[in-house]
Amino acid sequence: MAEPTEDVLVAELRELAGWLDVPPPGDLRPGVRARLAVRPRPRRRWRILVAAVAAALLVAALPPARAAVAHAVTAVLTFSGVQVRQGQPTPARSPSPLPSIRSVALDQARKQARFPIGVPASLGVPDDVQLADPGPDGAPRVVTLLYRGGAVRLDEFDGQLDLAFVKTEGPPEVSWLQLRDQPALWLPTAHAIAYVDRNGVTHHETARLAGPTLVWSAGGVTYRLEGISTLDEAFAVAMSVS
Repeated sequence: MAEPTEDVLVAELRELAGWLDVPPPGDLRPGVRARLAVRPRPRRRWRILVAAVAAALLVAALPPARAAVAHAVTAVLTFSGVQVRQGQPTPARSPSPLPSIRSVALDQARKQARFPIGVPASLGVPDDVQLADPGPDGAPRVVTLLYRGGAVRLDEFDGQLDLAFVKTEGPPEVSWLQLRDQPALWLPTAHAIAYVDRNGVTHHETARLAGPTLVWSAGGVTYRLEGISTLDEAFAVAMSVS
């Protein structure tokens, strides 16, 4: 079969726009079922690939309300460098730490990081500050503040990263909320988490079972607060970061 011309591809992409329209708030199930019932013509299989690519871009680009719809359809949601996938969590029994992790003083971490490091006033001085996945210049890709003997951790990284953490959960229990007029993501139940390094390699050996987590962005930095069991307390800690 001949490959489609550029003009045909443009026309098909415009036609595909109809597939990506999100209905107004309400019951989305009838519309989703109707779209899933549409079957592509047998000789135009390349359109399936176009739709898949467009769906992936949709997940990354949509605002929270529409991204939640995409998550329900594609089982993949990406928000500020954190990707949430539906599936069976399979963390390692003895997970390894993040790549090239080392402990430093807070002021030293602030000198080496290429993004501002926020500290939650409600938690006080961290028990430990860790730098991970350094670049050629020594600047860390991730800075982690540990509290309560390591039971609570605040991972911080550049909010412009495409992907830094992959979370795998069971039944979808993701909740959206507003934090300082910005979207935030709350995962209330335990889920598997793996790290994606600066080369795009997912380190499954670092996979572990994470506790309740709140993810948000502020000032160009993404924060991932883990280990606080209630949304109210996690929200208060997030609001105290400065």
